[in-house]
Amino acid sequence: MLRDLSSIGKERKLLGISQRELAKMAGVSQSLISKVENGQMVPNYDVALRIIRALELMREKKGLSRAREIMSSPVISVSPKDSLKKAISLMEEHGISQLPVISNGKVVGSLTEEAIINRMGSISMETLVEEVMGSPFPIFPPDTSVALIKEALLYYQAVLIQENGSIVGIVTKSDLVRNLERI
Repeated sequence: MLRDLSSIGKERKLLGISQRELAKMAGVSQSLISKVENGQMVPNYDVALRIIRALELMREKKGLSRAREIMSSPVISVSPKDSLKKAISLMEEHGISQLPVISNGKVVGSLTEEAIINRMGSISMETLVEEVMGSPFPIFPPDTSVALIKEALLYYQAVLIQENGSIVGIVTKSDLVRNLERI
């Protein structure tokens, strides 16, 4: 399965390489890389594969870790119809401060300690998760560079890792700190 190409510009920049360098490594023109990064062009499968392989090769050369190497698994989650009592109990039991909200195998939201605290006074332990949940955490494939995950964690409390349509892991700031020497 081929991954989404919308992040190649950001990933290229995180790797510290120019469009020209990426183009040379992938055997394509610099203008093609520019058009793909700007969303002006969707390359054919062969070209997309060469671009992705060039990025992967550069990641390996730079010794950068991937999400699958630092993610926590299995993912602890709640349903939108679960009570806050159940969600808070799971957070306490597992020592975590956020949960993805999943319904029928699909990520539909997120629940964080911050969201719960912000609603204190207007909710009870019997309040349903769906009444408090926020937007879903971003979802990345397992081969995403940790550098890109780190950038996402500047804006989100967690990112989810999805493979073959299933959520297989979660990465939080705690995972980054715990794996500092590997990054």
